[in-house]
Amino acid sequence: MLSNAARLLMVSAAASLVALGAAPAEACQEIADEAIVLANAQTPLASGAALYTLIQKNVWSYPSSDIALLWGSPSPSSGVYYDNAVDLIDVAGTDPGDDFTPIASVADILPGDVLVIDATGTYSGHTAIVTGLPQQITALNPKISGSTQWALPIVDSTTSVHGCSTVYADSRFVASAPGSCTGTFRGGVGTAYMRIYADATTGALTGHTWSVTSGGTFYAQSGTTYPVRSFVIARQQSCPLL
Repeated sequence: MLSNAARLLMVSAAASLVALGAAPAEACQEIADEAIVLANAQTPLASGAALYTLIQKNVWSYPSSDIALLWGSPSPSSGVYYDNAVDLIDVAGTDPGDDFTPIASVADILPGDVLVIDATGTYSGHTAIVTGLPQQITALNPKISGSTQWALPIVDSTTSVHGCSTVYADSRFVASAPGSCTGTFRGGVGTAYMRIYADATTGALTGHTWSVTSGGTFYAQSGTTYPVRSFVIARQQSCPLL
């Protein structure tokens, strides 16, 4: 059974959507704040999806039973969160689309939004928490015609370093010498940056790379020209009501 807090959350969220209409939900700073706390504590977690689940438990005191009812699993995967974010499935007890608001433009991204890369047949997906505003950068390779590039500050849990940039650094990586890309990496929760690409005219998100370093693999949202790993940046609608 859902806790009283969870029930109140769902009812309030529905009322809020009626009042807001088509306006985007207010950003959820509490999510970003808790992500940074966990990063500073060097919390050991198996995945980015587990990080987002833990944040919900810590911020709203959700037990695992509530997580299971809300998302269909006590430990949702990135694929499950992605499907919710793009409204392929929806949180129990809310109208379709009431759980997340997908962010349509890079200009609308705010701290507390959630970046989720969908799972594929050979990739388990990934979840990261946005902790700051995207920063437009001078284009690095690979350069995609018609796109702008942005460094996006995040917190996630991973065993793969987000590059070795000294400007857009991964807090879990310690270089063997200043500016070196060799060194040691501590898996778990930490701060880092990912690079996102946006349409230069509309601001629509068109792809991403794992790090803000020249030559990283570009993953497109769709198409056949580049490898595809679809992702979404979405906003949990319920947060401002608590």
